[in-house]
Amino acid sequence: MERPLTAVTVLVPAHDRDAAGTAARAARRAASELGLAAPRAERTAECAGELARALAARAERGAVYVQPSPLGRGLDVAAIGSALPEDGGAGAERWPDGARAGGPGGTLLEALRELADDLVVRGTPGRGTAVCARWRASGVPGRPPGPGAREAVAGPDVGALRLPVDGESSCGDAWAVAAVPAAGPADDGIAGPPGAGAGPSLAAPPGAGAGPACGDGRAAGGGPAAGNAPAGRSGARPDAATAAVTAMVVDGLGHGPAAAHAADLAVRAFHDSPALPLPRLMTAVHQALRGTRGAAVGLLRRSADGSVEHCSVGNVRAYVLGRDGVRHRFGAQPGVVGWNMPPPAAQRLPDALDGTLLLHSDGVDGRWAHSPGPGLTGLPAPLLPVVLAHAHRAARDDVTALAVAPARRTP
Repeated sequence: MERPLTAVTVLVPAHDRDAAGTAARAARRAASELGLAAPRAERTAECAGELARALAARAERGAVYVQPSPLGRGLDVAAIGSALPEDGGAGAERWPDGARAGGPGGTLLEALRELADDLVVRGTPGRGTAVCARWRASGVPGRPPGPGAREAVAGPDVGALRLPVDGESSCGDAWAVAAVPAAGPADDGIAGPPGAGAGPSLAAPPGAGAGPACGDGRAAGGGPAAGNAPAGRSGARPDAATAAVTAMVVDGLGHGPAAAHAADLAVRAFHDSPALPLPRLMTAVHQALRGTRGAAVGLLRRSADGSVEHCSVGNVRAYVLGRDGVRHRFGAQPGVVGWNMPPPAAQRLPDALDGTLLLHSDGVDGRWAHSPGPGLTGLPAPLLPVVLAHAHRAARDDVTALAVAPARRTP
């Protein structure tokens, strides 16, 4: 059987002294399999281990998450603590004081800034602090690998997480994202909010290039791709100012290998034609899932003009988020993709105001959106899915979340 196209996240609860070794081994193995050179793989292992050690020592009830980076071939190591500084700024910058990786008088975050290609840190009042360190393999566009490298990130800023239910090695949820050239307007049954006219659809050919497939901790071959190479194939990266970005989360019915098979087929169908108008793309996924147990599927697209289109069947939730909270919550059509899907219809939000697009399966308890609390909706894309799942994961279910924000710059 072919490896799945969407990588599975490795979760390491930081509950005891063994967590440091477990996190370090997971990061070292994943970095090596993703093509990072041995010295860089050791840096990822050191950082993952120290993050887990610091959380365990402080009884933070936190966790370390290890997964291929959705921005290109490379590795993300995220860490979340539940009782960390609550000032949302300076306290987060100091977390956690005294960690060994920083050396005498230093901090772990100082070490991470030197060791990682990219580092995102946020502290949220009442929620703690989250960290995402990112390393890229050689030859990946967007940022040269190396300690302390800092420059603009081309293309959309993407964060994702895919976790199987406890006790399972396969995940019935999956995600995919592709950046494709923008096309002119076309009427394909896209309905806007009341009083709005039909919005533009994408009809451009999908981008060339395919990233490596990865799953269950193993990396498959393939060339570099922009957008989300190891976590799902992507088209070539267009210029951020002219690109349209399409995102999908799929939730195969139930969990286990049969649900994972349906999810993987949906990802393959998505990447065959990511630039299709959303109703046609949903129909292509529906046809690919015939004969499987079926799935819920959510699609979002941000076009070059800043508008957002949405098309969903089943219980995949979709939002546009801003620092001020949930700006828009989309509804979904009832049905099962691959079985009894109604004629798919898309809606258009004329202006997303540079908000972050978020899709998640029902493995995340949707009640979070009714009272998200301070800071959550304004988190950067690399942190948002991990923080959301860490705080609001539903019991006994697979979970996948995908966040896509406009391109960002790092200091």
